[in-house]
Amino acid sequence: MGTKAETIGVSTRPAGFTIWTAAVSALAVAALIMSAVALTMTARDGAATGGTLGGIHEATSTVPQVWDAAKLEAMEARMLAESARIEESTPTWDADKLEAMEARMDALEGRAPAG
Repeated sequence: MGTKAETIGVSTRPAGFTIWTAAVSALAVAALIMSAVALTMTARDGAATGGTLGGIHEATSTVPQVWDAAKLEAMEARMLAESARIEESTPTWDADKLEAMEARMDALEGRAPAG
């Protein structure tokens, strides 16, 4: 019997493998942190709006919709009129139009018309 001592061989890894492992580990840690931040923000938003994390909830509102189709059409017509406006002395928005707009806003807000 011999008493030869052998050394344990340590395998050397290439430098590229070590760098690759470090990069993948750093990306995994970053993804974990970003997920935690996103969940925290979602929970905070849900608490602020009264929602829960269980699913997507639609917001319900008892306020009448302010931007209806008639208003959008009126805005488009005004933009068209302003773009095609010829230099004239007559104003585009006269007192009657402004009064009608105020009356409509009062009606939408549930107030009695002024005047």
